[in-house]
Amino acid sequence: MPMIDWVKARIPCRHAEPINGGRIMRVNPDGSIEWETETRREVRGSYDTALHVKTHGVAVDGSGAILEIDGNPVKWLQGHNLWGTDDLIGLVCETMERLVPLLGLEPSDSDRKAWGEGAFELQRVDVTDSYELRNRADCLAWIRSAEHSAHMRHRGKGQITKGNTLYFGKCSRRWSLKIYSKGQEIVAPGHELPEAIATPAVLAWADNKLRFEAVLRKMWLTDRGLDVAANWGDNTPSELLTDLLQGLHMSDTHTLPADVLEGLPPRLVAAYHLWKEGHDLRAMFPRPTFYRYRSQLLPHGVDIAIKQPREKSNVVPLVRVLEAKPATIPDWARGTPLYFEPRRRFG
Repeated sequence: MPMIDWVKARIPCRHAEPINGGRIMRVNPDGSIEWETETRREVRGSYDTALHVKTHGVAVDGSGAILEIDGNPVKWLQGHNLWGTDDLIGLVCETMERLVPLLGLEPSDSDRKAWGEGAFELQRVDVTDSYELRNRADCLAWIRSAEHSAHMRHRGKGQITKGNTLYFGKCSRRWSLKIYSKGQEIVAPGHELPEAIATPAVLAWADNKLRFEAVLRKMWLTDRGLDVAANWGDNTPSELLTDLLQGLHMSDTHTLPADVLEGLPPRLVAAYHLWKEGHDLRAMFPRPTFYRYRSQLLPHGVDIAIKQPREKSNVVPLVRVLEAKPATIPDWARGTPLYFEPRRRFG
């Protein structure tokens, strides 16, 4: 199930005193100020996660009229982002209601009506979805294979950064996509789950999940009329992510050049051809042999842990490969603090 993983939005909400986290400035040698800007205030939520907020617009009387929020509201509300809601407007409404007492906000009836109607501006929205493979090792193997054999419309080949995260269009001002192992992420330093959440059931659920995360920025949203939340329908997150993933294709095999094949030992050449024909080498060779062959072929962009399809085609759409096992919110999480579900929209 797709979820909203990040929101940067400018939302009407009256507040008496401007909100910020301080100011930074550049001072010239003569003591004059070249420029200065207000920073955002950090607001702690569930399990010490944070949103960043600041006043964006000010009314005629000097009071705050527009509040900018920037962060992961799902994580702020439930303490993690393994799963969450795809209801953008409902999520923002709930977030604003939680912020009201924390920041001393004074929303009017018209402010709350605007929230429920989606009458606020979006600067960035991240939409994510997860797919279920056999285990974490398969997720990492898929990513390594995709680095060499996948390409994306308008983005070309991806690049591996931060260890095992595959990026397409990482520095784009419009949109980007990243793919990573969720099971690996939540045990990496700085990304660990809170102790109260990291139960065996939660860790087991995350271990075999391959996460796709689309970062949709202001320019891209504006081009599609999606920079106003009111224009988001119930299925918009799913439709956007599906549309992007349809532009991501993976070759069904990674073909080694003849000169590379000639330089390989005969046993590796035989293993390579069996793999290319679609045989499951994990079942054909003893475990030590399989992993030895795998480590020797990986430098050439071939991962024999990724079983190739028997049927031949020039391109295999990624969505078709993965659509059989989309991840779902576990039943045991529903109705507990592990899953925050927005109420009916305000307004």
